[in-house]
Amino acid sequence: MTSRTSDIGAGTAHTAEIVVVGAGLAGLCAARTLQRAGRQVRVLEASEHLGGRVWSREVEGYTIDAGFLGMFTDYPAARRQFDYSALDLVVLKPSAVLRQAAGLAEVMGDPRRDPGALPGDLTAGALTAADRLHAARLAAELLAGPAHALLNGPDTSTREFLLERGFSERSLERFFTPFFGGLVIDRELKTSANLFRYYMRLLITGDVAIPRRGMSELPRQLAAELDVQRSVRVQGLSSSGQGVTLHTTAGELQAKQVIVATDPPTAARLLGEQPGDPRPVERGSLSSTYLHFRAPQALEPQPRLQLNARPTGWLNQVLWLDQVFPGRVPGERGLLIASLWGIPEGDDAALADLALAELREWYGDAADTLDLLAVDRIPHVQYPQPAGYAASLPGHSTALPNVFLASEVTSLSGIQGALESGEKAAAAILGDLEVLSRPRGA
Repeated sequence: MTSRTSDIGAGTAHTAEIVVVGAGLAGLCAARTLQRAGRQVRVLEASEHLGGRVWSREVEGYTIDAGFLGMFTDYPAARRQFDYSALDLVVLKPSAVLRQAAGLAEVMGDPRRDPGALPGDLTAGALTAADRLHAARLAAELLAGPAHALLNGPDTSTREFLLERGFSERSLERFFTPFFGGLVIDRELKTSANLFRYYMRLLITGDVAIPRRGMSELPRQLAAELDVQRSVRVQGLSSSGQGVTLHTTAGELQAKQVIVATDPPTAARLLGEQPGDPRPVERGSLSSTYLHFRAPQALEPQPRLQLNARPTGWLNQVLWLDQVFPGRVPGERGLLIASLWGIPEGDDAALADLALAELREWYGDAADTLDLLAVDRIPHVQYPQPAGYAASLPGHSTALPNVFLASEVTSLSGIQGALESGEKAAAAILGDLEVLSRPRGA
């Protein structure tokens, strides 16, 4: 992988066949697809790192991930794009700890793959006996056809879908909201039921995994063959039938074709999107904050993802990374990542106080041994995906001649949507009808 910071307007470097704006998963996937098809491609990235919100870094000897905590191994696009063996994936246990009031904690999951979850899975109060029967029937239905087919057809909210299927209000509050709502950052379960069914299917048939060396291994693998220039921000585009001029912080660059692969708000601005567009790129943003705490040692030997199963509080998901990846921490120390709902006001110390106030309910005074290592505020983690959202998704062609869009907003928010959009944006340039006709989520 090459990385350049020179003036792209100097000498003969001011022209390119295809320029990809943004080195997130969508942009890197599109660029690699085009380059492997024999096209000349240059990638411009505004930040210092690759991967967008999927990245890792070293802080005082600790390896920490920002943004996505893991990848569904059964994402079809991930299976096409990544060499799983080279990623050295570590599979998370297919279960979770539901943290409730008064110190109550219940383990629930798939006892076939995590026998340690079996007692709690049978006795946890989050689900009634009837809820367990409904869950078994739903699982059988989700396995009946291809996963991508679950994204199609009539849609409703996840909450309405679950209630219609007979699930109790208790199960929605104490299981489905922390489990699925925490995943899509939606405490009211307004998210598309079709999307819920798709994710549940992938969790039944596959795993959630993280590369041993960190989530940055995903973009690093995609970018290994590419010319990527970092710290170059594209400020505007001027497009015509003859090509595209990119106005950047390093000068002007001419290209025959451009793929915009930034976060949706930036993409909407570069594409000149106007309010009221029937298929908007700007679809709103769901935000999250990630706090990384170090400790003299882990406060519990718990490798499972832990979820805040109360309807209030700032904590969303918590994971003791040292229990999953001992090599990520120096010595025998502990490393905890805690995600918060949204981005609360306040400096880093104030955010740490918010998290620690709730963690003390879990660990008592031992929580005071946690020391804040780093904070990541991520304004755009996902876009809202309510019932029926798929009907207004934008395509890969844009109103600007020779400018294409590679973004999760063309499919579904997350790694599958990003990779899938990169594949299809490249296919639009290459005229690859087979890829363009691939169903969403396939």
